[in-house]
Amino acid sequence: MLTTLARVCLVIALFATAMGAGKARAQDFLNQEWVLNPRLSNVYMQTVKNNAVFETLQFTAVEGNVSKNAEVTVKIELNSIETGTDVRNVRMRFLLFETYKFPYAEISAKLDKAKLKALATETRLSYPLTFTVGMHGVVKEFKSVVWVTRISDTAVSVSTIEPIIVTAESFGFAGGIAKLSESVGGIPIASAASITFDLVFASGSLKPALEAARAAREKSRAEEASSAISAEACETRFAVISKTGAIYFKTGSADLDLASAPLLNSVVDIANRCPAVKIDVEGHTDNIGTQGSNRELSELRARSVVDYLKRKGVAAQRIQSAGYGDTRPNAPNDTETNRSRNRRIEFNVRKD
Repeated sequence: MLTTLARVCLVIALFATAMGAGKARAQDFLNQEWVLNPRLSNVYMQTVKNNAVFETLQFTAVEGNVSKNAEVTVKIELNSIETGTDVRNVRMRFLLFETYKFPYAEISAKLDKAKLKALATETRLSYPLTFTVGMHGVVKEFKSVVWVTRISDTAVSVSTIEPIIVTAESFGFAGGIAKLSESVGGIPIASAASITFDLVFASGSLKPALEAARAAREKSRAEEASSAISAEACETRFAVISKTGAIYFKTGSADLDLASAPLLNSVVDIANRCPAVKIDVEGHTDNIGTQGSNRELSELRARSVVDYLKRKGVAAQRIQSAGYGDTRPNAPNDTETNRSRNRRIEFNVRKD
């Protein structure tokens, strides 16, 4: 029989051993490299239009890592926005996110391991997360309390407790919101969206499989991005591109500005993915100046675009230019804002 003193010593020893094992597990758990499991991870954006219609959109291409030093990086491919319909996807890409210039949202954070040690013995804890988001050429810092859940010794999830509100003004999206609204007949669209996520990271023996799957996904996405698209899909894309207002010329000139290159390169890519159609490039101006000079300028600008597309590999027999001057305005020529809407290049698809 153990004496009372011996029992007390044994309990103390077992407790110390358990505490030591818990600390060791915490240390092992925290000092690992983690890879995002995109199959189990979700990032959602909720928007509001017409003051009452809530829509939930999802980003389907998300990658991420957590280093041994607790440095977090997550990259969201904005082209992967999924709304449920192709035309809405295309509008979000070209009119709001302008993915031809800004293809990714990149999130980074530095975790405090001391605040995560309790995960050795607890399944879930709340964590005050400070992180930066780089998107649309802007970098902003955010703070949010998130759930961190230990699924197993080799899997952990990080999820929002409350939605994170992102305003259009924060990332320069106000102009894109206006273009989206115009593309749907002027229906008002809220200037803020809420973001929620549930990200699952894995480590240990699961890492190699996830890294191999990542490489396979990247290859698959690259193949999909260059695969043929239908004439209808091509028509949808060019109709939306015509509303971007992202083809620029020097004032009073037909010389393309270098800032036009990102969008025009997307035009080249799309045109070459639907070789069965022909494309009309149309130039339009405001009403400043004579009708004759405006028509000439619009024709020269449309021709400049056609020349660019040819140089980049679009077959000459598939594209032609035309200029209409100020005869087909999109808006009254009564303000500078409206006149800027009338100075534009449009693309029309012919299926013959």
